[in-house]
Amino acid sequence: MSVPVIRAGEPHTIRTRGITLLRSGHKEIRRLKRANHTPSIHGNKVWNSSFLIMDHLTRNKLGADDHLLDIGCGWGPLSIFTAKRFGCRVTAVDADADVFPYLDLHAQINKVDITTEQLRFEKLTTARLKDVTVMAGADICFWDELTPVLYNLIRRALRAGVKQIIIADPGRSPFYALAEKCDQGGLNSRVVERRSKTPKNLCADLLIIDN
Repeated sequence: MSVPVIRAGEPHTIRTRGITLLRSGHKEIRRLKRANHTPSIHGNKVWNSSFLIMDHLTRNKLGADDHLLDIGCGWGPLSIFTAKRFGCRVTAVDADADVFPYLDLHAQINKVDITTEQLRFEKLTTARLKDVTVMAGADICFWDELTPVLYNLIRRALRAGVKQIIIADPGRSPFYALAEKCDQGGLNSRVVERRSKTPKNLCADLLIIDN
């Protein structure tokens, strides 16, 4: 499959933080939709909280030997950024297989290699998390029932030796319930507000748990 040529200033594109992303109206995205790749668990666009995690990682740089696990990866903006910026190993996980053609498209455009796995959060076992340095996810705590699932995943990740966990959200109640659960559980957690003006005015809270 040939790599699409994306020109500077082309409509329906986002150029930010050293990567190129495509909006829903881009012809290559429409082509995938016509091929019946229709994500069913909100993986239908680039979600903005990803950019605030990118900024956090820029301040707390990863090394080439590190391994980022992008949970609920969707189209993969966080995965793409991390692989391109730090040259480290990146694994992108999502429960919905239909997001991966969009992630693969972005990986081709940005000339990076991303390992993908179709898994639910519950299936990320301690053994699978053993070699992960940072586990991160953007806009993934959108249903109440996800709060205990993500809390249990965070506990497994800490037991596996994951050094830092970052969950970003624009302010949904299940996210704050997760943050409260981490605090009550005695985890080394904090919530910080992050803002950015690129690619537009953005605001999100980051739940950061250190091991």
